[in-house]
Amino acid sequence: MDEQLMGSEPVGVLHVVDCLNIGGTERQLFELLRRTDRRRYRPLLACFKPGGELLPALRALDIEPIVFPLRGSLAQANTALQVARMAMLIRQHDIRIVHAHDFYSNVMGVAAASVAGVRSIASRRDLAHWLGPTQRKMLRLACRVADAVVANAGAVAAQTARDFGVPDGKMHVVLNGIDVAHFDLQAFQTPDPLLPAGDVSIPRVCMVGSMHLPDKGHADLLEAAAIVKARGVRAQYLFVSDGGLRPELEARARALGVGDDVFFLGRRADVPSVLVRCDVVAHPSWAEGFPNAVLEAMCAARPVVATRVGGIPEVLHHGKHGLLVEPRRPAELASALERLLRRPLAAHVMGLRGRRHVEAEFSLDKMRATFEALYAQLLGGAAHHDAPLAAAG
Repeated sequence: MDEQLMGSEPVGVLHVVDCLNIGGTERQLFELLRRTDRRRYRPLLACFKPGGELLPALRALDIEPIVFPLRGSLAQANTALQVARMAMLIRQHDIRIVHAHDFYSNVMGVAAASVAGVRSIASRRDLAHWLGPTQRKMLRLACRVADAVVANAGAVAAQTARDFGVPDGKMHVVLNGIDVAHFDLQAFQTPDPLLPAGDVSIPRVCMVGSMHLPDKGHADLLEAAAIVKARGVRAQYLFVSDGGLRPELEARARALGVGDDVFFLGRRADVPSVLVRCDVVAHPSWAEGFPNAVLEAMCAARPVVATRVGGIPEVLHHGKHGLLVEPRRPAELASALERLLRRPLAAHVMGLRGRRHVEAEFSLDKMRATFEALYAQLLGGAAHHDAPLAAAG
């Protein structure tokens, strides 16, 4: 163990995240905090919005988030004020590493770490497809200033290195993890509220994805559902989550003639319980970093039809754990769904293989150990000039 980690006092690490709602980034951060060895590391948490669905669970870990309120655009005086406040917090609490987890936290956290003179880690968790030109410039600067940049998939790391000029020795891949035992505990609880009633002989197809932007591919799945129905294959489609596009998607389902087959369940706290009661999971995203929804579907031992984008092929192997299709091609998506729905035994075998793959490769303890090895490397003075850590998984 590094000599700087051998002392009596644990090392202070400030985690910075945009908000505390239940999303992929936030859940991965929570699991990391839950597993942090408090004998070695003393975690603090900063965010930019008060409250959030994860707040009670964080408080149960004896972590009280510190809020640095932003007011819209970063191009205003308040941004500099919050960076100064965060730098002061870093000094007051003897923070040694700032670990930023998403866009605003990369910009603010890395800047505050630079002002305070401590090490920083920036995170890349998607393909930055939603960023505007100014935001991309800010993210590029944060990645260049940070001592290390962590991506959650090889595809994300490659794009970050290429588009943001991050050298290989500074770029690290740490794959997301999943708590299989906790997932199973949730999976075998009764869904609350209950799932829509239906003929038990009719299979269910589930999709989990926010409805804030069209790039999750909900509309493609609706078109695919209409094609599958026209081919004489009956199925019930469950859409989990919510967002501003929901009314438009509901109208689209009715227009396509599948309104009676599609159910919008809204946000659910029991996603594992929903997944294990479905037969196939669809993930028709147009752009993706590391697909937590795909990982959870595989953990539920369900075959997945997903798009061949971003980090999805690194998680889901075509023909083994499910089927990969090209994005924005509803007809191809429909054919893949039809194939699995018509061959339930083969689909079941794919689901079982996916479950074994998750158990073997996507451990949360592996994720935690890789992050802690990176912390030790940064504190040891190696910074980003050494060879990158091996990818977790």
